[in-house]
Amino acid sequence: MRFVLLILACWALMGVARAQSAAALLRDCVAPREVPDVVASSGVVPPARAVMTARQQVPNADVVRANLCRNQNALVYVIVALRPDGRIVHVMIDGPSGRVASVQ
Repeated sequence: MRFVLLILACWALMGVARAQSAAALLRDCVAPREVPDVVASSGVVPPARAVMTARQQVPNADVVRANLCRNQNALVYVIVALRPDGRIVHVMIDGPSGRVASVQ
């Protein structure tokens, strides 16, 4: 019984850590009105392309939010999607390449 509780506690802590890392990224985001200028000047893929890539990665999910954020020295899109089962998924898209960096 203790083993099961230990597994559940570890699982919960991993979920909290993932949520905190995605939330930390959302603190350093480009203002929506500045996104077109940053896309044009930085060689970042357009937001629509990043959202389409995220939708392919998480089928049947509704995209709730899409932000262009700074991650160390790079620009990434942080896409928040809501799956039909109610789970929230964070998809990070590399800004310059448009490829999926991670799915959490």
